[in-house]
Amino acid sequence: MMSLAPCLMNFAAAADKLTGSWRVQSIAAAPAFDSSKTRFDVAEDGRVSSTVGCNSIFGKPEIEGARIGFGAMAATRRACIGASADLETKYLAALNNVQTYRVDGATLTLLDAAGVPAVILARTK
Repeated sequence: MMSLAPCLMNFAAAADKLTGSWRVQSIAAAPAFDSSKTRFDVAEDGRVSSTVGCNSIFGKPEIEGARIGFGAMAATRRACIGASADLETKYLAALNNVQTYRVDGATLTLLDAAGVPAVILARTK
């Protein structure tokens, strides 16, 4: 019988790197935006809650080593308009394309399958 201990240790190590609060700095295909209105919080159990200024986005990505997949994240349904709606659409699309991540100091980079940054975040605490 295969032990789950290595998988749990990999998740714990990955979650430890990601746990905390982050600000979204850039999103692939999105113009510049006010990052002070964004957040990306990772709880110790790996659950994510986030926003880029309108709806709350939440879920629990699958993490194994440096691989991460956001799958279907849930979101509130506020009526976002204009640039806010466009930014949120691009953010959700970018998260959907994320395959791996890299943490360099206070920077978290979520990368697509080609290794191109989809979302870049800065640690706030």
